[in-house]
Amino acid sequence: MLFRFLLWFYGLVLIAVLFVPFGVYHSLAEPYVSGALFGFLLPVGYVAAASGVLLILYPRLTLLKKLGLGYLLILIGLLMLVSLSVFPDELSINLLHGTNFGHGWVDIDYSKGNEAVLILSFIGIGAGFAVKIKQILARQAQKA
Repeated sequence: MLFRFLLWFYGLVLIAVLFVPFGVYHSLAEPYVSGALFGFLLPVGYVAAASGVLLILYPRLTLLKKLGLGYLLILIGLLMLVSLSVFPDELSINLLHGTNFGHGWVDIDYSKGNEAVLILSFIGIGAGFAVKIKQILARQAQKA
């Protein structure tokens, strides 16, 4: 029961990444501060939210059960790390607002959001390895 609660909680936290602002920014065209739901790291939020939904639906989907929970958690952590490194901040801001600012034109303050995603991805990878190690030790105990 506790394990299922932790799975749901981690899944809901991943979904919440989509709605939490990753930071605020100012630009020459927009002197006001924005962020919130339409933050500039929205692609990372989409990856995290999709991963959270998959994690919540894990007990019901046979395809995910064939993959295994340990591998799913490791995959979620790696996908979040890749999405965090693949999407440059300036590109996401420019796509969102239809502009073409350079690196020096956008003042970005987002370290807490990136730290949160980094921590969540490492939690997923660590939990995945812990689940796989627990399964290996259980198999060895049954053989002995």
